[in-house]
Amino acid sequence: MTRLELRPGAVVLILGEVHTGLLRHSTAVSQAVAERILALRLGAEVRSSKRPVPYTVSPDLFDGVDCRLPTSNGGQPRGIGTVASYASITGGQIVQATSVATLTAGTAGRRRPWGHYLARPGVIETLGPANWDHVAAGWAASERSVPNLAAIAVRHLAEVQESSLLDQTVTIRTPVTRLRWMLEYSESGSEIELSVESGEDRTIRMSGAGLPARAVSDLCGAVAMHDWLLTIVLTAIDRSHLDSGINSRVLGRLRPAIDRFLHLWMPAARIDAALRPYWVSLDEAAGLTEQWRTQVARIRDQLALHTVGLLEEASDRAQQTSDAG
Repeated sequence: MTRLELRPGAVVLILGEVHTGLLRHSTAVSQAVAERILALRLGAEVRSSKRPVPYTVSPDLFDGVDCRLPTSNGGQPRGIGTVASYASITGGQIVQATSVATLTAGTAGRRRPWGHYLARPGVIETLGPANWDHVAAGWAASERSVPNLAAIAVRHLAEVQESSLLDQTVTIRTPVTRLRWMLEYSESGSEIELSVESGEDRTIRMSGAGLPARAVSDLCGAVAMHDWLLTIVLTAIDRSHLDSGINSRVLGRLRPAIDRFLHLWMPAARIDAALRPYWVSLDEAAGLTEQWRTQVARIRDQLALHTVGLLEEASDRAQQTSDAG
Protein backbone atom coordinates (compact mmCIF):
# COMPACT_ATOMS: atom_id res chain seq x y z
CA MET A 1 0.00 0.00 0.00
CA THR A 2 1.52 3.34 -1.10
CA ARG A 3 1.07 6.28 1.24
CA LEU A 4 1.72 9.98 0.93
CA GLU A 5 4.20 11.84 3.03
CA LEU A 6 2.03 13.22 5.81
CA ARG A 7 2.30 16.74 7.13
CA PRO A 8 2.39 17.25 10.92
CA GLY A 9 -1.11 17.14 12.38
CA ALA A 10 -2.50 14.96 9.58
CA VAL A 11 -4.63 11.92 10.38
CA VAL A 12 -2.49 8.79 10.04
CA LEU A 13 -4.42 5.94 11.65
CA ILE A 14 -7.90 5.46 13.06
CA LEU A 15 -8.11 2.61 15.58
CA GLY A 16 -11.23 1.10 17.06
CA GLU A 17 -12.76 -1.76 18.96
CA VAL A 18 -16.39 -2.84 19.32
CA HIS A 19 -17.82 -5.53 21.60
CA THR A 20 -21.25 -6.98 20.76
CA GLY A 21 -23.60 -9.04 22.91
CA LEU A 22 -27.18 -9.68 23.99
CA LEU A 23 -28.75 -7.35 26.53
CA ARG A 24 -29.30 -9.14 29.85
CA HIS A 25 -33.07 -8.89 29.78
CA SER A 26 -35.83 -11.42 29.19
CA THR A 27 -37.39 -9.40 26.36
CA ALA A 28 -36.48 -6.53 24.06
CA VAL A 29 -36.57 -3.25 25.99
CA SER A 30 -38.59 -0.29 24.81
CA GLN A 31 -36.99 2.77 23.26
CA ALA A 32 -37.71 4.79 26.40
CA VAL A 33 -35.99 2.22 28.62
CA ALA A 34 -33.02 2.00 26.23
CA GLU A 35 -32.62 5.78 26.46
CA ARG A 36 -32.57 5.63 30.25
CA ILE A 37 -30.03 2.79 30.25
CA LEU A 38 -27.71 4.71 27.92
CA ALA A 39 -27.80 8.01 29.78
CA LEU A 40 -24.16 7.45 30.73
CA ARG A 41 -23.17 11.11 30.97
CA LEU A 42 -25.18 13.54 33.04
CA GLY A 43 -26.76 16.32 31.02
CA ALA A 44 -25.72 14.91 27.62
CA GLU A 45 -28.23 13.87 24.98
CA VAL A 46 -29.04 10.26 24.21
CA ARG A 47 -29.86 9.90 20.51
CA SER A 48 -32.36 7.40 19.13
CA SER A 49 -34.29 6.49 16.01
CA LYS A 50 -37.14 4.08 15.35
CA ARG A 51 -36.63 3.24 11.68
CA PRO A 52 -35.81 0.93 10.07
CA VAL A 53 -34.86 -0.79 13.36
CA PRO A 54 -35.02 0.85 16.82
CA TYR A 55 -31.57 2.20 17.64
CA THR A 56 -30.35 4.14 20.67
CA VAL A 57 -26.83 5.48 21.27
CA SER A 58 -25.25 7.00 24.37
CA PRO A 59 -23.46 10.34 24.53
CA ASP A 60 -19.77 10.20 23.67
CA LEU A 61 -17.45 9.52 26.60
CA PHE A 62 -13.74 10.32 26.72
CA ASP A 63 -10.72 8.78 28.46
CA GLY A 64 -7.35 10.51 28.65
CA VAL A 65 -4.32 8.43 27.64
CA ASP A 66 -0.56 8.93 27.80
CA CYS A 67 1.11 5.77 26.55
CA ARG A 68 3.79 4.19 24.41
CA LEU A 69 2.42 2.96 21.09
CA PRO A 70 3.32 -0.58 19.98
CA THR A 71 5.38 -1.01 16.81
CA SER A 72 6.57 -3.95 14.78
CA ASN A 73 10.23 -2.88 15.01
CA GLY A 74 10.44 -2.38 18.78
CA GLY A 75 10.19 1.40 18.77
CA GLN A 76 7.67 2.96 21.15
CA PRO A 77 6.63 6.48 20.15
CA ARG A 78 4.70 8.29 22.84
CA GLY A 79 1.03 9.11 22.25
CA ILE A 80 -1.03 11.59 24.28
CA GLY A 81 -4.70 12.49 23.91
CA THR A 82 -8.15 11.02 24.43
CA VAL A 83 -10.09 7.94 23.36
CA ALA A 84 -13.76 8.40 22.43
CA SER A 85 -16.29 5.73 23.35
CA TYR A 86 -20.03 5.12 23.28
CA ALA A 87 -22.59 2.36 23.78
CA SER A 88 -25.65 1.50 21.73
CA ILE A 89 -28.72 -0.75 21.79
CA THR A 90 -30.27 -2.06 18.56
CA GLY A 91 -33.72 -3.60 18.35
CA GLY A 92 -34.07 -3.25 22.10
CA GLN A 93 -31.78 -6.23 22.67
CA ILE A 94 -28.36 -6.10 20.96
CA VAL A 95 -25.85 -4.06 22.97
CA GLN A 96 -22.54 -2.75 21.66
CA ALA A 97 -19.72 -0.82 23.31
CA THR A 98 -17.30 0.97 21.02
CA SER A 99 -14.00 2.80 21.58
CA VAL A 100 -12.16 4.72 18.88
CA ALA A 101 -9.08 6.92 18.57
CA THR A 102 -7.64 8.97 15.71
CA LEU A 103 -3.83 9.07 15.65
CA THR A 104 -2.07 12.13 14.28
CA ALA A 105 1.50 13.25 13.92
CA GLY A 106 2.22 15.77 16.67
CA THR A 107 3.10 19.34 15.70
CA ALA A 108 4.85 20.72 18.78
CA GLY A 109 7.62 18.20 19.45
CA ARG A 110 6.84 18.44 23.16
CA ARG A 111 4.08 17.57 25.57
CA ARG A 112 1.37 20.20 25.71
CA PRO A 113 -1.01 21.06 28.61
CA TRP A 114 -4.02 18.73 28.95
CA GLY A 115 -6.30 21.52 27.80
CA HIS A 116 -4.84 21.17 24.30
CA TYR A 117 -5.68 17.47 24.13
CA LEU A 118 -9.12 17.85 25.71
CA ALA A 119 -9.99 20.37 23.01
CA ARG A 120 -9.44 17.62 20.41
CA PRO A 121 -11.70 14.80 21.66
CA GLY A 122 -10.96 11.33 20.36
CA VAL A 123 -7.51 12.33 19.01
CA ILE A 124 -4.10 11.02 20.10
CA GLU A 125 -0.99 12.97 19.09
CA THR A 126 2.49 11.53 18.91
CA LEU A 127 5.57 13.16 20.38
CA GLY A 128 8.54 13.00 18.05
CA PRO A 129 8.86 11.01 14.81
CA ALA A 130 7.06 7.73 14.25
CA ASN A 131 7.18 5.15 11.48
CA TRP A 132 3.47 4.73 10.83
CA ASP A 133 3.81 1.48 8.91
CA HIS A 134 5.48 0.01 12.00
CA VAL A 135 2.85 1.50 14.33
CA ALA A 136 0.02 0.04 12.23
CA ALA A 137 1.65 -3.39 12.09
CA GLY A 138 2.45 -3.30 15.80
CA TRP A 139 -1.08 -2.39 16.83
CA ALA A 140 -2.62 -5.04 14.57
CA ALA A 141 -0.30 -7.73 15.99
CA SER A 142 -0.53 -6.68 19.63
CA GLU A 143 -2.75 -9.00 21.69
CA ARG A 144 -3.27 -6.26 24.27
CA SER A 145 -3.40 -3.13 22.20
CA VAL A 146 -2.11 0.22 23.42
CA PRO A 147 -4.04 2.44 23.82
CA ASN A 148 -6.15 -0.23 25.53
CA LEU A 149 -9.37 0.23 23.61
CA ALA A 150 -10.57 -3.22 24.70
CA ALA A 151 -10.54 -2.32 28.39
CA ILE A 152 -12.56 0.83 27.72
CA ALA A 153 -15.15 -1.06 25.66
CA VAL A 154 -15.41 -3.81 28.29
CA ARG A 155 -15.98 -1.23 31.02
CA HIS A 156 -18.82 0.49 29.18
CA LEU A 157 -20.42 -2.80 28.17
CA ALA A 158 -20.44 -3.87 31.82
CA GLU A 159 -21.91 -0.52 32.85
CA VAL A 160 -24.84 -1.02 30.47
CA GLN A 161 -25.37 -4.68 31.37
CA GLU A 162 -25.43 -3.90 35.09
CA SER A 163 -28.23 -1.34 34.76
CA SER A 164 -30.96 -1.68 37.38
CA LEU A 165 -33.49 -1.41 34.54
CA LEU A 166 -32.53 -4.89 33.28
CA ASP A 167 -33.94 -8.04 34.89
CA GLN A 168 -30.63 -9.94 34.27
CA THR A 169 -32.56 -12.86 32.75
CA VAL A 170 -30.85 -14.56 29.81
CA THR A 171 -33.22 -16.65 27.71
CA ILE A 172 -30.73 -17.65 25.01
CA ARG A 173 -27.00 -18.32 25.31
CA THR A 174 -24.98 -15.97 23.14
CA PRO A 175 -21.30 -14.98 23.01
CA VAL A 176 -19.80 -11.52 23.25
CA THR A 177 -17.81 -10.93 20.08
CA ARG A 178 -14.86 -8.56 19.79
CA LEU A 179 -14.02 -6.71 16.60
CA ARG A 180 -10.75 -4.75 16.39
CA TRP A 181 -10.42 -2.46 13.41
CA MET A 182 -7.88 -0.11 11.89
CA LEU A 183 -8.01 2.38 9.03
CA GLU A 184 -4.67 3.39 7.53
CA TYR A 185 -4.37 6.70 5.69
CA SER A 186 -3.94 6.15 1.96
CA GLU A 187 -4.91 8.02 -1.17
CA SER A 188 -3.83 5.21 -3.49
CA GLY A 189 -7.09 3.29 -3.06
CA SER A 190 -9.76 2.06 -0.68
CA GLU A 191 -9.53 -1.43 0.76
CA ILE A 192 -11.24 -3.45 3.49
CA GLU A 193 -10.54 -6.94 4.77
CA LEU A 194 -12.32 -8.93 7.49
CA SER A 195 -10.54 -11.73 9.34
CA VAL A 196 -12.44 -14.13 11.60
CA GLU A 197 -10.07 -15.32 14.30
CA SER A 198 -10.56 -18.32 16.57
CA GLY A 199 -13.34 -17.99 19.11
CA GLU A 200 -15.14 -14.65 19.19
CA ASP A 201 -12.39 -12.36 17.83
CA ARG A 202 -12.52 -10.56 14.49
CA THR A 203 -10.27 -7.98 12.80
CA ILE A 204 -10.90 -5.41 10.08
CA ARG A 205 -8.10 -3.61 8.24
CA MET A 206 -9.06 -0.71 6.00
CA SER A 207 -7.36 1.99 3.96
CA GLY A 208 -8.65 5.31 2.69
CA ALA A 209 -8.48 9.06 3.13
CA GLY A 210 -10.83 11.82 4.23
CA LEU A 211 -13.14 9.51 6.17
CA PRO A 212 -14.59 10.74 9.50
CA ALA A 213 -13.68 8.53 12.45
CA ARG A 214 -17.29 8.27 13.64
CA ALA A 215 -18.55 7.17 10.22
CA VAL A 216 -15.83 4.51 10.02
CA SER A 217 -16.69 3.41 13.55
CA ASP A 218 -20.38 3.12 12.64
CA LEU A 219 -19.50 0.98 9.62
CA CYS A 220 -17.40 -1.37 11.76
CA GLY A 221 -20.16 -1.47 14.37
CA ALA A 222 -22.64 -2.55 11.68
CA VAL A 223 -20.25 -5.27 10.49
CA ALA A 224 -19.76 -6.44 14.08
CA MET A 225 -23.49 -6.59 14.76
CA HIS A 226 -24.33 -8.51 11.61
CA ASP A 227 -21.43 -10.90 12.08
CA TRP A 228 -22.82 -11.48 15.61
CA LEU A 229 -26.34 -12.11 14.22
CA LEU A 230 -24.99 -14.63 11.72
CA THR A 231 -22.99 -16.36 14.46
CA ILE A 232 -26.09 -16.62 16.67
CA VAL A 233 -28.28 -18.10 13.92
CA LEU A 234 -25.61 -20.60 12.83
CA THR A 235 -25.14 -21.67 16.45
CA ALA A 236 -28.91 -22.04 16.95
CA ILE A 237 -29.20 -24.20 13.84
CA ASP A 238 -26.33 -26.39 14.99
CA ARG A 239 -27.72 -26.81 18.51
CA SER A 240 -31.23 -27.56 17.23
CA HIS A 241 -30.05 -30.48 15.04
CA LEU A 242 -32.08 -29.08 12.15
CA ASP A 243 -30.26 -31.39 9.72
CA SER A 244 -32.13 -34.37 11.17
CA GLY A 245 -35.49 -32.79 10.26
CA ILE A 246 -37.81 -30.48 12.10
CA ASN A 247 -40.19 -31.46 14.89
CA SER A 248 -41.58 -29.75 17.97
CA ARG A 249 -38.32 -30.23 19.90
CA VAL A 250 -36.16 -28.78 17.13
CA LEU A 251 -38.62 -25.93 16.66
CA GLY A 252 -38.48 -25.17 20.38
CA ARG A 253 -34.70 -24.83 20.19
CA LEU A 254 -34.91 -22.56 17.15
CA ARG A 255 -37.79 -20.38 18.34
CA PRO A 256 -35.73 -17.87 20.39
CA ALA A 257 -33.49 -17.13 17.39
CA ILE A 258 -36.48 -16.90 15.04
CA ASP A 259 -38.49 -14.62 17.34
CA ARG A 260 -35.66 -12.33 18.40
CA PHE A 261 -33.17 -12.01 15.57
CA LEU A 262 -34.39 -12.82 12.05
CA HIS A 263 -35.97 -9.36 11.56
CA LEU A 264 -32.82 -7.42 12.51
CA TRP A 265 -30.67 -8.00 9.41
CA MET A 266 -30.35 -4.53 7.83
CA PRO A 267 -26.60 -3.92 7.41
CA ALA A 268 -26.70 -0.76 5.30
CA ALA A 269 -29.32 1.03 7.40
CA ARG A 270 -26.91 3.28 9.31
CA ILE A 271 -23.79 3.25 7.16
CA ASP A 272 -22.70 6.63 5.80
CA ALA A 273 -23.11 6.85 2.02
CA ALA A 274 -19.37 7.44 1.59
CA LEU A 275 -18.63 4.14 3.33
CA ARG A 276 -21.23 1.90 1.70
CA PRO A 277 -18.76 0.78 -0.99
CA TYR A 278 -16.62 -0.63 1.84
CA TRP A 279 -19.58 -2.69 3.08
CA VAL A 280 -20.38 -3.91 -0.45
CA SER A 281 -16.76 -4.93 -0.99
CA LEU A 282 -16.51 -6.71 2.36
CA ASP A 283 -19.89 -8.42 1.96
CA GLU A 284 -19.01 -9.70 -1.50
CA ALA A 285 -15.71 -11.10 -0.23
CA ALA A 286 -16.98 -12.57 3.05
CA GLY A 287 -20.45 -13.58 1.82
CA LEU A 288 -22.19 -12.50 5.04
CA THR A 289 -25.54 -11.58 3.46
CA GLU A 290 -25.54 -14.59 1.15
CA GLN A 291 -24.87 -16.92 4.08
CA TRP A 292 -27.57 -15.21 6.15
CA ARG A 293 -30.17 -15.55 3.38
CA THR A 294 -29.26 -19.18 2.85
CA GLN A 295 -29.65 -20.05 6.54
CA VAL A 296 -32.89 -18.08 6.94
CA ALA A 297 -34.33 -19.78 3.83
CA ARG A 298 -33.25 -23.12 5.27
CA ILE A 299 -35.14 -22.45 8.50
CA ARG A 300 -38.24 -21.22 6.68
CA ASP A 301 -38.26 -24.19 4.30
CA GLN A 302 -38.16 -26.58 7.25
CA LEU A 303 -40.92 -24.63 8.99
CA ALA A 304 -43.02 -24.84 5.81
CA LEU A 305 -42.48 -28.60 5.62
CA HIS A 306 -43.40 -28.92 9.29
CA THR A 307 -46.58 -26.90 8.72
CA VAL A 308 -47.53 -29.03 5.70
CA GLY A 309 -47.00 -32.15 7.79
CA LEU A 310 -49.25 -30.83 10.57
CA LEU A 311 -51.95 -29.92 8.05
CA GLU A 312 -51.79 -33.38 6.50
CA GLU A 313 -52.08 -34.98 9.93
CA ALA A 314 -55.08 -32.79 10.75
CA SER A 315 -56.68 -33.64 7.41
CA ASP A 316 -56.13 -37.38 7.98
CA ARG A 317 -57.70 -37.16 11.44
CA ALA A 318 -60.67 -35.26 10.08
CA GLN A 319 -61.12 -37.85 7.33
CA GLN A 320 -60.93 -40.71 9.84
CA THR A 321 -63.53 -39.00 12.05
CA SER A 322 -65.78 -38.51 9.01
CA ASP A 323 -65.41 -42.14 7.95
CA ALA A 324 -66.16 -43.35 11.47
CA GLY A 325 -69.29 -41.20 11.59
